[in-house]
Amino acid sequence: MAPGIIWVSSRIVDPALTPKEFCTWYENTHIPEVTALPGVPRAERYEAMAIPSPSSESQKFLSDNAPWLTVYSMPDIEYRNTSAFRGLDGQSEPEESLLENVFRHARFDTRFYEEMQVFEPAGPPVRPATLLISAALQPAVGTDADFEAWYRQEHLRALSECSGFRRTRRYRLVSGTSLDRFVRTSPEIPGYLALHEFQGEDFPWGELSGTAGTEWAKRVMGGLKMEEIGWFRLKRTYPE
Repeated sequence: MAPGIIWVSSRIVDPALTPKEFCTWYENTHIPEVTALPGVPRAERYEAMAIPSPSSESQKFLSDNAPWLTVYSMPDIEYRNTSAFRGLDGQSEPEESLLENVFRHARFDTRFYEEMQVFEPAGPPVRPATLLISAALQPAVGTDADFEAWYRQEHLRALSECSGFRRTRRYRLVSGTSLDRFVRTSPEIPGYLALHEFQGEDFPWGELSGTAGTEWAKRVMGGLKMEEIGWFRLKRTYPE
């Protein structure tokens, strides 16, 4: 039994659906339906944050285009293959009004990840932290060992020295799809995900920038094949 998560970023792709309508359905109906299942006991709902002074005008973030992120806990990632889970709206086709009023106007990127490391220097948190960095990364072919060593030997320690740091959870991709206007595709997805949690009103931007300044960090980050970074603030937890 391997623990993991469901990572779901969502966005509206047709203005016929308003953010209020979308979030009311998602947060008051859909997430409670998912977390009512025995194999998905908890979830956190996040909303994107504005990024001050990006280092490059061409630099783009996941949170620029996908304003919402939901992370569901799964004690056993294989629960995704059960009939109960597959029967959820979005995993199967919803009833007509929900399909036409929501799913035809939105995009959902759903990924299943298996847990590979939990870094909690101060011990398990009592509650989810207020801020989250979602970092999905794909190292270049042949560099996975260096990527893993950098994370474990340097990067996590550097992050833990930043103000407000609470923990990092790291995952390996199992599978993922994109559901855009209820058309499902299988895009290329980074193979590793790290969720970095911070407590506070805002990220320690200057300190975080410093963690990328070592020669090792520059080598690893500069050689990435894919990179999807998102900056989020906690909106709601389930159960509350």
